[in-house]
Amino acid sequence: MNRQWYVLQSKPKNELKVYNQLLNKEIEVYLPLIETIRYWSDRKKKIQVPLFPGYLFVHGNTDERYKAINNTFGALRYVMYQKHHAVLSEDEISYIKISLQEPERVKIEDTNFVEGDFVEITHGIFRGLKGYIIQLRGNYKLMVSIVEMNTTFSVQLNNSEVQLVQKISNT
Repeated sequence: MNRQWYVLQSKPKNELKVYNQLLNKEIEVYLPLIETIRYWSDRKKKIQVPLFPGYLFVHGNTDERYKAINNTFGALRYVMYQKHHAVLSEDEISYIKISLQEPERVKIEDTNFVEGDFVEITHGIFRGLKGYIIQLRGNYKLMVSIVEMNTTFSVQLNNSEVQLVQKISNT
């Protein structure tokens, strides 16, 4: 049968668990990982995170596709496109693999923050201060209005250096 690359969605933060389960089922699976730096209040650490959070690529035929999702904890569904399973070509998978040969050129963009979100700065000299995101400026730049100082100024921060306190309401 014809084998294709299917896009499998997993529960958040379950990509590695799903990946290992699929390997144990002897199913070909690809989970592109990239090294990034995460900041905590007392340290920073390099960790491996999925390039595409919540997604893995399963290479298989129809039977293998069913076997991959059946009884796999953390696997949710296959991504659909125009009522068909989304399929990637061998070339697209190769391009992803090639891009990871130069990981310093690949950046993970955290798009969870939007203008108006109330955040707390968790790292650096402004740690502990809270403010509203009033502008997102490209890669890793946030303009934050700091509540405690009753002023607005531009602070260049990595998205992992702030934590969401309250999401803006979209109603």
